[in-house]
Amino acid sequence: MPTIKFGRHAAALGLLFAGSIALFGTELILSNVADAQTTEAIFDVHNLQSLPEAKAAVPMYAAVSTGQFEDLVRPTAVPTVAPTAIPTVAPTVAPTPEPPAKPALAVYESGIASTYGEGDGFEGNLTACGQVFHTAVVQVAHKSLPCGTLLRVKDTDTGNSVEAVVTDRGPYVAGRIVDLSWGAFRQLDPTGPGLIHVEIFLLES
Repeated sequence: MPTIKFGRHAAALGLLFAGSIALFGTELILSNVADAQTTEAIFDVHNLQSLPEAKAAVPMYAAVSTGQFEDLVRPTAVPTVAPTAIPTVAPTVAPTPEPPAKPALAVYESGIASTYGEGDGFEGNLTACGQVFHTAVVQVAHKSLPCGTLLRVKDTDTGNSVEAVVTDRGPYVAGRIVDLSWGAFRQLDPTGPGLIHVEIFLLES
């Protein structure tokens, strides 16, 4: 008897399980149908239309029947602009200041000049400054100026002048301020030995 009861329960459970599966399947089918309707409704809302049939392509020809060709479109040449030359600015050079003019020489002494050494025995002798005297060499004798002093002796009558170095002492005649060798004297008065009026300028002392 217990076995029979168990078999009935098993049959009831099987029917219940089968019914549940059938019910689940029905709901799944209904759900799919609803989804399909919804999708169709969406497509209807957008009013989709089929594409029109493509027309046959019309052939395009590059040249006309007369043999003329289409003008090619050429790029417009960009004009070449020469670079602007940067002007060179010459450096400003400060002007060189001119050297100041030398002051005019002042007359140191004026008086009578004479000459010596021409046939008077002084040729070849030592001077008071320790040099050998030669009458043809330009040199002068002065009473007080240091040996080696450079003088300019100017003839006041002709304007001629000569520069000579003091190498001796003299002259020892009253009224005379300078004694010139014959080489110096003839640049002032080439006519011959004598006496001339001169001015003496100091160039170097």
